[in-house]
Amino acid sequence: MATDPNRPGNGRTSSGPGVRRGNVERLLEALRTHGPSSQAALARRTQLSPATVNSIVKDLRAEGTAEIQPVNGRESLVALVAQQGVMVSTQVNTDSITAALFDFRTGSRHDAALTRGTDFDIEGGGPRDVADLIHTLANEAGVQVGDLAGVGVAMQGPISTVTGTAASWARLQLPGWNDTPVAGTLGDLLGVPVVADNDANLAALAEWTWGAGRGCTDFLYVMCSAQIGGGIVLDGKVHRGGDGLAGEIGHIVLDRNGPVCFCGSRGCLTTVASERSILSTLAASGTIKHALPEVIDGAREGDPACQRVLYEAGLALGRALANTAKVIAPSVIAIGGLLGQAGPIMFESVRSSAEISSLLAVSPGIEFRAARIGADAALLGGLASVLTLTAQGISTLPEWTTRQFRNDYSNTK
Repeated sequence: MATDPNRPGNGRTSSGPGVRRGNVERLLEALRTHGPSSQAALARRTQLSPATVNSIVKDLRAEGTAEIQPVNGRESLVALVAQQGVMVSTQVNTDSITAALFDFRTGSRHDAALTRGTDFDIEGGGPRDVADLIHTLANEAGVQVGDLAGVGVAMQGPISTVTGTAASWARLQLPGWNDTPVAGTLGDLLGVPVVADNDANLAALAEWTWGAGRGCTDFLYVMCSAQIGGGIVLDGKVHRGGDGLAGEIGHIVLDRNGPVCFCGSRGCLTTVASERSILSTLAASGTIKHALPEVIDGAREGDPACQRVLYEAGLALGRALANTAKVIAPSVIAIGGLLGQAGPIMFESVRSSAEISSLLAVSPGIEFRAARIGADAALLGGLASVLTLTAQGISTLPEWTTRQFRNDYSNTK
């Protein structure tokens, strides 16, 4: 069979600045997807010739975008390293706004937060509050807002890819953003590039880039905390669907006669496995807990009511995940958020429900994993989106980029 002498991967590559840029982006994408890799592995994944890969790696090292990490006396890996710019990631929740500034020049992180009832009322929490918080962080770090490389925004609700606004049924939860194009409005206020997405999508991006989903091209992530959301990675890309509303696992209907959900439906997963629903079920039994970590602690200490509600939440979650996974067939399913930190009692019921739903008979290779990034997942996903926007990346998260204070409920053994 005849071959094209300029086809990538056969030892020769067509030249020209446009082709070169495309080859560089292909190699960068491979490093973002798979992490540190040998040049031989990069040549296979990108279908570029070894000589082209070697040339691009040399240029990336000279620019400070990549480094060579020795593994042993004979092998070394190419890894991305961001050494340029200052970036901000923000997370907009129904009751709070948090933000983190990442300064790659100094290797430092600055955090700030606003809470409803203290810093803004129920009608607040909108673009102006986010912009003011970013100005505060920039002043603290000694930088000008206009010098930021970019800003990532994680919204506690889906964002339409058509209008750039929050979905209609989510606007009651986020009144300060009603009919407001998130990225466009903040970009105008700040004068810098802004990328905005659903918090679960960005948490999935972080877990896929640096955590439980690294190395797999098809990945399903579910965030279970105050609300429940999902993020889907297909063929190495976050899948948002035609309107940006893909991955709303929390609104899969499990019981048509169940409690009314804020989305207007009945019996959604959110009504049985979110923090509020779990606390409400416990309260009806006479067990009063104020937050999901207290329920997790109670279950670990042998409280039968706490153990029961976590087990049943896991069963419901397992059914929803099984229904979703039968459609998209991910290689890995990761459970994050507070519920993902509940440990064996919850994971056992998730796996049991998946078996009852015959998921493993249809897709025996699917792995269930606890998410690894933790409470910072959405913020770090915002950072990942800005790094991609600025054609940068990090193969391994530096220690300074992650929070050093958080409860660890991640043991699932």
